[in-house]
Amino acid sequence: MKNKNGAVCVLFNPNVREFVINLNHYKPFFDELVVVDNSDVFNHELAHQLALMKNVTYISLGENKGIGYAQNLGVLHLAASIDKICFFDQDSWTSVKDLEKLFSLLSANQTYSMLALSTDGLQSKRTNIKDVDEVISSGSIVLRTVFEKLGGFDESLFIDFVDYEFCWRMRASGYRIGIVSGTQLHHQTNSQQVLKHTKSAPFRNYYVFRNAILLIKQKLVFNRSSYVVGLLLKRAVFEIVFNDNRKSRIHFIMRGIVDGVKGRCGELVG
Repeated sequence: MKNKNGAVCVLFNPNVREFVINLNHYKPFFDELVVVDNSDVFNHELAHQLALMKNVTYISLGENKGIGYAQNLGVLHLAASIDKICFFDQDSWTSVKDLEKLFSLLSANQTYSMLALSTDGLQSKRTNIKDVDEVISSGSIVLRTVFEKLGGFDESLFIDFVDYEFCWRMRASGYRIGIVSGTQLHHQTNSQQVLKHTKSAPFRNYYVFRNAILLIKQKLVFNRSSYVVGLLLKRAVFEIVFNDNRKSRIHFIMRGIVDGVKGRCGELVG
């Protein structure tokens, strides 16, 4: 049986027009593509448009079950002949040319189990693979055998650090991860920017701080504790000093810290 290319794309309250534009950039490359929608309401417009596309499966969850759950579910719906899995979010896209480069490199380099598109925006005529300890899931491809052997993404984290945690598990198990220069993951964002940082909702701080502490406590950060602590300190300064809704942001930071110490996971309730 000939191995085929597959992808999983996770959505949450997407702008249908913008998502379809992004999807059409890379859809021709894949033999099979599963779109998992974490939105609370069934999107009839999106379902109709995707139904007209060949080899695209649309799954509406009717509620937000978290990024890890949606990605794992998407992988389960890919055919057994798919041996390499690519992940996207609704705001990202890349070219077929860069995908061809990524997949061919992963096939040719038996020492790597995951490769990712570059996100630095730098143009390079040379194609090099830079070893890293973590990448974001969007624009990455992983060997299906490795993904399934490690049990997929940790659904208990819900959102934030889900992709990094999986990468650290890979590294702890001896697998190599690389970013490919001369490629580019394009990211379309309508979010407000503050000091070149994307402004997120205050509640996201809960998941960032809680999950970081959970992973450090469980020693699942692959010798990256100081790096993670540094990320938290920078985020705390950015959120409290340079953002609005400071009281709310501090509230969710503190709540995340407390629940992280207590070992609570899953979706934020209340």
